This record gives sequence, C-alpha cells and structure tokens, in this order.
Amino acid sequence: TLFVGNGWAKNSVNTAVFRKNAITSFKNVQFISFYDDSGYVVLGKRAINSERWVIKKTQFKGNAADAHCSISIALDGNGYLHMSWGHHNTKLRYATSTQPFCLDLSEEKEMTGIHEAKESYPEFYRMPNGELLFLYRDGSSGNGSLVINRYNLKTRQWKQIQQNLIDGEGKRNAYWQSCIDKKGI
Repeated sequence: TLFVGNGWAKNSVNTAVFRKNAITSFKNVQFISFYDDSGYVVLGKRAINSERWVIKKTQFKGNAADAHCSISIALDGNGYLHMSWGHHNTKLRYATSTQPFCLDLSEEKEMTGIHEAKESYPEFYRMPNGELLFLYRDGSSGNGSLVINRYNLKTRQWKQIQQNLIDGEGKRNAYWQSCIDKKGI
C-alpha cells in the first residue's frame, strides 16, 4: 500500500462500483485520479517500479457530493492522458493532458459535440492499437442510451460510432458492463 494523498470520503464517489479507470498504466508509467476533500480532481503519476508519486491538484472541480460523478482516465497510444469527470445527467466534461505523460490539463472541451448534454457513467478503454473508446449514458435514469465514441490516434479526433447500442426507449436505463481484451474485442 502506498499513500498518495487524502481524498473525498463523505460518500463512495472515489470508490463507486461502476467507476472505470481510476488508475491506468502505459509504458511503465501509472496514473491515478481522485477527488480531494474540497471536490477538486487530483491526478498523480509514478514509474511503476517506484513508490514516489508526483501529485497535482487540477483546475477542475466536480460534484463529489454526488457519488455518480466519478472520474475516468486513460492514456492513448501516444501517451496523452484523457479525463472525464463530474457527470450525473450533466454536460460532458472532458480534458486531455497538454503533453504526453503530463499532469497538466487542457481547458474543458467537447469530444464530438453530439449527444453531450446529459451524461453519466464515463468509461475509457484503450484499444490494442492505442486508440480509445469512450462509453457513457446519454439521458437520465429511466430514459437513457449507451453512446460510444472512438478516438483516432493519428488525427487526435473523436468520432461517435454508436448512439444507442443499448437504447432505453424512454422507458428504462442504459446500464452496461464492458471490457476490451488484448485483441480489441
């Protein structure tokens, strides 16, 4: 066990069972994300064989009082960190690192600009070729659909590839459990 810092502990936002990618590794560098006791997003990184963490409190705050508002992170195949946080039927919140393997983040930005107004449950997945998938629920409880975006490593752009893989049809929730294997399936 390695101590990193004090996190928000008034609910399960930092440990929610549906939270994906609070910690991620790529090329022997490991990154973590959590809300601090003031609700700010904190990022950290370390060499996998090291016990020394470099910690940075970001400029971004989330609604840590709502345990739905988890943080999801991933590193693309070029080493850029992608982060999404603070969603519970709210607009998409997304930022990237300014350089590969860096803790400094860009300003908040759109991914595709399509179906990004009422988001929950962000999940990043790195594909074997280094591209990313991003899954989230668009809509609200009882009326939501699963949306999937794909990040192109060469163009550094997102494209929406699915708007309703699981469609709530205005009657139910879109909940899912996903994984990507070593072959990208």
